[in-house]
Amino acid sequence: MSSAVLPSQNRNVFLDNIKAILIFLVVFGHLIELHISNDAFLRPIWIFAYAFHMPMFALVSGMVSKPVLDQRQSGQLIKNILAPLISFELIYELTEYLLRGSFSVYAGLIAPYWMLWYLLSLLSWRLLLPLFARLQFPVMLAVVLAMVTSYSEHTGYLLSSSRTLIFFPFFVLGWQLGPNFFNLRRKFVWTALALMITASSIVVCFLLPANFDYRWLYGSFSLQRLGMANPTGSLYQLLQYAVSGMLGLSVLHLLSRRDLGLARIGRQSMYVFLWHGMALIALYQLGILNRIFQMEDAARLLISLASSAVIVYLGAHPHCEWLTQKLILQPMQWLLLPQTRDSVTAIVPAVSETKPLKPE
Repeated sequence: MSSAVLPSQNRNVFLDNIKAILIFLVVFGHLIELHISNDAFLRPIWIFAYAFHMPMFALVSGMVSKPVLDQRQSGQLIKNILAPLISFELIYELTEYLLRGSFSVYAGLIAPYWMLWYLLSLLSWRLLLPLFARLQFPVMLAVVLAMVTSYSEHTGYLLSSSRTLIFFPFFVLGWQLGPNFFNLRRKFVWTALALMITASSIVVCFLLPANFDYRWLYGSFSLQRLGMANPTGSLYQLLQYAVSGMLGLSVLHLLSRRDLGLARIGRQSMYVFLWHGMALIALYQLGILNRIFQMEDAARLLISLASSAVIVYLGAHPHCEWLTQKLILQPMQWLLLPQTRDSVTAIVPAVSETKPLKPE
């Protein structure tokens, strides 16, 4: 593997392209998720995406994070993670109450609403990183911690505890790899290997039996809940870490080979993440999702992909960013942060390592 780095003016373009593809997979995965149990055509596609896209979100988030927690960094965490989490938790729970007359099942579990688990987990990872950065083998210890705690029946949706621990090793690995990892020029053999791993993984996903327990891919179930609180369950976990890591790095390597022209969407992916749930709720309430999944296989896939692309485009639009900032995030930031000269200076927007990937 060569150590040459691509020109500095392109340094963040590849990472932003990766963010754009990952956020598209999040939207697409959530759009078809409700129907995969009865959809033999879309289920393998969903399994393929879920096998790597959330682990890689955690990895890329780690890449743009720093193992420090000073006044400025803590202000950035409040501004870029805690404020969106609180704001949209209120928005989504209020929406649930208006539509159904009660708050969501997540509220009863004391868990973030649906996809907002990622923000709470990301906040936890950022708080843990300064500690793990001092350890000699942080990734290995993060894996051990995740596997040991997965035996407890108390880990699960509660405060996103299970996902925080399960995906934390990928976050730490991303921090160790650094933001320029995908900018390195690599020999053709690595691209060929990545292509082989990706292609074989797609084939395997289509060959999986219909009773494959895809709950493993969520990261939200303990081994107790999965009925695998035994050494075999731990071996499955290790296998899942290996497969997710190799597949995810292979896909990201292939995506980073060229500028895909999606950097703007990658930079705005937080807004796609925050709003795509509302778009899907609207499609569900209007009956559009049910109509889509009554179509033939090819039409169902194409319309799902096109709908996801439209949601991503609208969520990444500058007008969406402006409205979200002015009407929602800035008022919440004002409530959370003391309005002193020093605090304002401490949270002046800086380089991307202080901004969460979306779902940093």
